[in-house]
Amino acid sequence: MTPLPADVRLVIEHARGLLHPTLDALGVDLRQASGRVEASAKADGTPVTDLDHEADERLRAAIGRVLPGHGILSEEHDTVVPDREWCWVIDPIDGTSNFTAGLPYWCVAVALTYRGEVVLGAVDAPALSRRYEAVRGEGTRRDGATVHVRRPVAWDDATMGHVPVMLTTGTARRARRAGVALNPRVMGSTALDLALVAEGVAAASVAVVPHVWDIAAGSLLVEEAGGIVVTLEGDDLLPLRPGDDHATLHAATAAGGDLEGVRSLAKRLLAD
Repeated sequence: MTPLPADVRLVIEHARGLLHPTLDALGVDLRQASGRVEASAKADGTPVTDLDHEADERLRAAIGRVLPGHGILSEEHDTVVPDREWCWVIDPIDGTSNFTAGLPYWCVAVALTYRGEVVLGAVDAPALSRRYEAVRGEGTRRDGATVHVRRPVAWDDATMGHVPVMLTTGTARRARRAGVALNPRVMGSTALDLALVAEGVAAASVAVVPHVWDIAAGSLLVEEAGGIVVTLEGDDLLPLRPGDDHATLHAATAAGGDLEGVRSLAKRLLAD
C-alpha cells in the first residue's frame, strides 16, 4: 500500500487530536444516560433520541473548531455527501435501540475520508470500555493494542460452534438451515459488529441494509486488521461520491478474514 503523503498524515493527526478528547467526554455522558432516555421514531421507522442529536452536534462542533474546512456526512443531520476533499462520516449512536434499553451493545462510529476514501476510523463503545481505531496503512488497535482478524474458518465445520458470526435477524434465522455451524449473534450495532470482526472475536459479519455511516469506520478497522469487506447487493457505499444522498442508499455488506469464505457465507444466508 502506498504510504499516505505527509500533508495527509498531518491532517489525520489533527483529526485524532480532536477526536479522542471529544469521544472521552461524550462517552461519559452517554454511558450515564443509557437506559434513561426515550426514543421516538424517524420517518423510516428507526429510533432516535435527543442524545443522538446532542452527540452529533458535539462531534460537529469539535470538528468545526479544529478543521473548519472539512465536510460532514451524518445520519442525524447532513445525509448528502458534500463536495469537499475531506469529509467526516458520523453515526452518533449506532445501536440506539440498545442504548435506550440500557443494553450495553452500542457505539459512536466516526470516520474521516480523504477524496472519498476512509483514512481514519474510530468505533467507541463506552458501555464496554472499548475503543477501536485504525489509520490507513497503520493497522487496527483496540485500546492501543494491535488486533487482527480471526484466521479463515469453514462455515460448516461443527467444531466452530462457539465462534460468533454477527448477523441481522433475517440472516440469523436462515443460518441453521443454510448449514452454518458458527454461532449466530444478532446484537444490533453494525459498526460494533465490524469492530469485533477486526478484533478476531467474530469470524464474520453480514448486514443486509446498512447505510454508509454504519460501515465507514468499521470497514477500515476490518481492512487494517487484515480482513476484507465486500458489497453483496446494491452499489458500493464507499468511496464517497459528492452529491449522493445516503438517506436513500444502503447495500448488503459482509466482512471477514478472507474473500472466498465471506462470499460463500453470504451466498448461503442471502439465497432466496
